[in-house]
Amino acid sequence: MGSFALISLIVLTLITVAIFYACLLLDFINPSALQVQLLGVILILFGVIVLLAFEGSSGYGFTFGLIGFITGVFGSFRESKRSNEEKDN
Repeated sequence: MGSFALISLIVLTLITVAIFYACLLLDFINPSALQVQLLGVILILFGVIVLLAFEGSSGYGFTFGLIGFITGVFGSFRESKRSNEEKDN
């Protein structure tokens, strides 16, 4: 089990990712595919840092890496509304 700082960091990151996906699904924000891919890369790097910095927290680091990977793949296959509007014109 991780320390209090690790647990609170994980909870804050998961809340941030959940808010991002909720705003994305409710069309409050419209990021480009590149921005979503960059968020995925940042989450993967955060998972690597958790793996290396906290001993015995390989499950947490792997989970963040997996969330980052899924976010990056989601960004790869996503078309923003801006590109659809440009194609229509």
